[in-house]
Amino acid sequence: MTTQSLGTGPGGGNRLTGSAQLGVALVFVASIVAAFFLKVDLEPRITPDFFFSSDSRIFQKNQKISDVFPSQQQVLLNVSTAGSITDPNFIEKIDAITTRVKALEGVSDVQSITSGPDDLEAARENPLWRRLLIGEGEKSSFVIAFIDTEEFAPLVKELEKIASEEENRWFEINISGLPYIVEQIRRNLMRDMKNFTSGAVLLSALVIFAVYRSFRVVAGALVACTAAAMLTLTLQSLMGISVGILTANLGIIVFVLTLSHVVFLTSNWRNMESRDHGGRVRATIAHTLPASTWAALTTLLGFFSLIFVEAKPLNQLGVGGTVGALAALVCAYAIFPAFLHRGIKDKAPRLKEAANGAVSSRMPKVLTLVTVAAAIGVGGPGIAALNTDPSLLSYFDEESELHKGIFYVDKNGGSSPLLVVVRSENLEKLDKSEAYDRMWQLQTAFAEHPSVGSVISLPVIMAEGDEHWLGSLLPWNLLLDILSKPEYGSVAKSFVTEDRTQALYMLRMRESGRTQDRLPIVDEIRQIPSQYGFEITATGGTYYLQGELAASVARSMTMGIVTLIVMFGVIGFIVSGSFMVSVAVMTCATCVSAIVLGTLGLLGIPVDIISSPAINICLGLIVDDMIHLTVTAKRYLKESGRGSMRDVAVWRKALSTQARPALISTLAIMIGFSVFALSDFPPSQRFGLEIAYGAGLAVVLALIVFPYIASVGKRAVKDDT
Repeated sequence: MTTQSLGTGPGGGNRLTGSAQLGVALVFVASIVAAFFLKVDLEPRITPDFFFSSDSRIFQKNQKISDVFPSQQQVLLNVSTAGSITDPNFIEKIDAITTRVKALEGVSDVQSITSGPDDLEAARENPLWRRLLIGEGEKSSFVIAFIDTEEFAPLVKELEKIASEEENRWFEINISGLPYIVEQIRRNLMRDMKNFTSGAVLLSALVIFAVYRSFRVVAGALVACTAAAMLTLTLQSLMGISVGILTANLGIIVFVLTLSHVVFLTSNWRNMESRDHGGRVRATIAHTLPASTWAALTTLLGFFSLIFVEAKPLNQLGVGGTVGALAALVCAYAIFPAFLHRGIKDKAPRLKEAANGAVSSRMPKVLTLVTVAAAIGVGGPGIAALNTDPSLLSYFDEESELHKGIFYVDKNGGSSPLLVVVRSENLEKLDKSEAYDRMWQLQTAFAEHPSVGSVISLPVIMAEGDEHWLGSLLPWNLLLDILSKPEYGSVAKSFVTEDRTQALYMLRMRESGRTQDRLPIVDEIRQIPSQYGFEITATGGTYYLQGELAASVARSMTMGIVTLIVMFGVIGFIVSGSFMVSVAVMTCATCVSAIVLGTLGLLGIPVDIISSPAINICLGLIVDDMIHLTVTAKRYLKESGRGSMRDVAVWRKALSTQARPALISTLAIMIGFSVFALSDFPPSQRFGLEIAYGAGLAVVLALIVFPYIASVGKRAVKDDT
């Protein structure tokens, strides 16, 4: 960006007046707003395929299973009773619910004790129906709706209406299944976007007003930050990326990035010597833009690294964040300077004495040692205990009816499908009696694993046909032929290939009480088939994809943090030319990461995919502060013409002007994000509070530990200021 873009002609002539600059800025804003309302749909879209992009290896492997064994998403309605499921009133209730669910658009089939088996007694005695339809202790029964639509919102709304109208003091109805859970997450994200994003913006604005006492500055900050968020979402929409599970919070992330630029611009404007308005604006931009550009570059690179991650939500956040980092810089400098004026007051405390103490007293040394000790003592055991693969139940408040309902269904048969495809080690066909017997043994072994709620497979399907008097007289291969015919729903085709060499086991996995990550559990299950003469040819399903997604989040966090820290160090060296500055940058960034993540691990706070980007934002905040300090120190060193970047005087000078904007922007961000603690959606709570905690820690390290390390071992030159 050049001063010309702000209304300055070549050579400094024909400059725009302040009013003209404001007019140009508002036209730019109006264009962004118009494009936003024309192109952006803020309704979050979260479908079962949100885990991985369609061209990823993991998605394609899972898709192959779906291509060979066609299946549909399921919503489970568990109807429980204080009495007995044999009560005629209970059976009548199940029949009424089944009839109503069957009539819904988007439901292709329904199975229950009144739709599938001949009657309740047949369901109790049949291995298939007993596992599918009857809950633990025969205190409940399932109504299973098979879904043939990805528009979950209207369907879930209708299912909830049925449950509400059919439930009474004798019968309790709980709903689960991935479409239902996905819709609940979408609703929570939408509600928090409306309520708490606006709350965070309002509180941040109040902090800015309390400091600068200028409605015009507050208006400019809100306009620039909101325009940056809108521009990001618009460009993201034009790239074909809809608002999803992570990009739902992208608007507030970009707002924060822009706010940091705005606060530094305002504070540097206050520090400029009095001159004509245009000259003061240009001087402020010239002073602030280099540091802002470096800060934006580090943020951009952090998001850019996520573009190459297989996990689709992280990939989308990488694209959106990269665009957002650029939009924040452009909007901050193209829009906000037009709102600067001479009447801006600064009610932040003077920090000259604090600046002196921050690099020359004993406090920085003690705080540095305490910080490093905390990073080791908290980060070491805490990161080892970090839960990056939390249960789906952790997305909902334990005291909520929603959590209790999903928990009940999960306990009574599992809730998350795991698909395992096997074939005989000797490649024999699976429609023979000997193979059938071994498949039954494998069925039993799968069911005995503590993480498995229930198992549906080919032998269970065959057992259903065998219950009929004619089925008991037929050879297994002929019975399998019959169950593969359309008049019998082609049910066998969902569990065995046409050449009869591979079979599918569908395991409904339990989420409640899980202490291991999903992938180690999947590995345990994958060891079972070899004990019965089978080998696994494919593994998939929601449970497996969730495990891979969690592992991808953990890898991206680890690699992302390490990569960012190294990049911060390199950029710190490029900006300053000082090896100690580079060491200071990396030390502070490492300590922030270790302490924040270590605290989460020690407190048992899970890192879900929605809250996981919080650490990236914290790192972005600390590097912003450190780069602004470094650029200012470097400028002072150049102006004085003596000393080095390890002289205390240059850091005192930098802190005297840059500490206030760092504190102001951090305070605004901490107060703004703290409002997410009021959400009843745990991932939003964690997202907001982690940022508030990390931001507070980051600003302390940036203003005290960083300049101390950067100047350690060098006596101060005489400070002319």
